[in-house]
Amino acid sequence: MNDRLARAAAALSLVPALGACSASPVNPVLKDPARWPLVKLRGLTDHPKLPDEAERALAQIMVGSQDLLAWIDSSGLCGLSGSGWSMHVDLTKSEGEPEREEGFSGPVEPAVVISSESKVRLVCTPTRMLIRVEGETSHPFVSGDAVAQPVNGGLNAVVGSPEAQQESLPGATVTRGG
Repeated sequence: MNDRLARAAAALSLVPALGACSASPVNPVLKDPARWPLVKLRGLTDHPKLPDEAERALAQIMVGSQDLLAWIDSSGLCGLSGSGWSMHVDLTKSEGEPEREEGFSGPVEPAVVISSESKVRLVCTPTRMLIRVEGETSHPFVSGDAVAQPVNGGLNAVVGSPEAQQESLPGATVTRGG
């Protein structure tokens, strides 16, 4: 009798574990832009014109011939614009692939990657934006909620809270205003 009870108890203990495995993980923060740490950033008050789909500018990143504006929209858009172009992704419509962009440190988060003209790459997560500009290192400058650092013939920049900046680019040499 004890043997049957032990087997029954063991079988019942597996039921919650099996149920947990069958549910697909949904990141509630990813689906709710109001909870994003990016939304809570101060952002820029003085900036170039925003694209139509943008609501708030978070940072300006300049390097070489690139003058970039990192922005968000409370509907769930995360974007970057430059001279004559703009790109964005809707994080609420994506599951995001857990990753950490090469050249950055910090947590592995659900992220969506987009690029423009193969020279500028943007990785969006709810907590930070990671930006890579290839082939440009001269006169780097950031303003707003960003830091940057020349790395391997290009510039890496992080837009986010001071904690996110420190986590993702701990050796940043380009900080607000210079």
